Amino acid sequence: MTSTSTGGSRDLASLAQDLESVLSERMTQVRSLEDQVREDRKQLDEEKSAMAVLGSAKGSDVLQLNVGGRIFTTKRHTLTQVEGSVLEGMFSGRWDSGFDTDDTGRLFLDLDPDCFAEVLHQLRFLQLSGQTEVDWRRVIAPERKEHYFRSMLDFLGLAKLPSFQPVFSFLHPSIGRGAQERHVCSETEGYKWAVGETVMEVGTYMWGFKLRKLKNSTNWIYLGVIATTRPVENSFADETSYGWAGNGETYSSGVKSAGHGGWTGFQDGDDVTMQFNVDSGVLRMKVARLSSAVFYLTGLRQAQWRVHVNLFGAGDCLELASAVQF
Repeated sequence: MTSTSTGGSRDLASLAQDLESVLSERMTQVRSLEDQVREDRKQLDEEKSAMAVLGSAKGSDVLQLNVGGRIFTTKRHTLTQVEGSVLEGMFSGRWDSGFDTDDTGRLFLDLDPDCFAEVLHQLRFLQLSGQTEVDWRRVIAPERKEHYFRSMLDFLGLAKLPSFQPVFSFLHPSIGRGAQERHVCSETEGYKWAVGETVMEVGTYMWGFKLRKLKNSTNWIYLGVIATTRPVENSFADETSYGWAGNGETYSSGVKSAGHGGWTGFQDGDDVTMQFNVDSGVLRMKVARLSSAVFYLTGLRQAQWRVHVNLFGAGDCLELASAVQF
């Protein structure tokens, strides 16, 4: 009897523990649901407040902005024309209270005022002309601010910088390609060309070259752009060829000159960066070894430009690379 009574007590204790465990689990679930309800209610209240702000924000509102120290006055609708852009969201009215302000209460944007002025000019013209969109790729940036301007357009969600694929797609039959499509080599002596994949028609592009090997005694190699995918062996002499080569050679429309702008030539191991503003027709080049020197060619007309190289010496190799800064 005593043994049976003791076993029954243990069963009841075990059952009580199980019930307590289930109850604790249920209470945890209830608390979690209560927390979720409170969070949903908070979000709903915030959304109601935001909607109230949006409801009070009108396209006809006149806004005063301090952009990098310069004062701009415009209407809200002018800034919110590009649907889905970051700029539209910024001035929808929802985030007005979150803006930094200057000492007079004007909304403050820490952006370059010259670049912002061009954006505002284009938006005002869009409103005036009745056009549906701005072709931001063709908008000319303020002088010496091309890269910043394109980056600002990207930041505001208006237009992204043109993409650049650092690969070669068109090759002379006798040129060798490495494991990657950005690496080419000259296996025998003689002129051999390689042309890039990306077509450059508008905007500004940047890319780099790494000269892996220059075995010929004159360090002759050609780097530049061209507007054809099927040139002849001496592609640097093509009428659409612009660029720089060994022996201080420079080519414009395929015409050679020597020492243009102080250019003397490449060396084995050089890191080269190029920037091409298609809209203004200016091709620039920097060589890391030559410090801050900038070489440039002008007068490149509108065309379907591509990266272009020509190798001569047996064993010469180079690699095409991305570049983010000139």
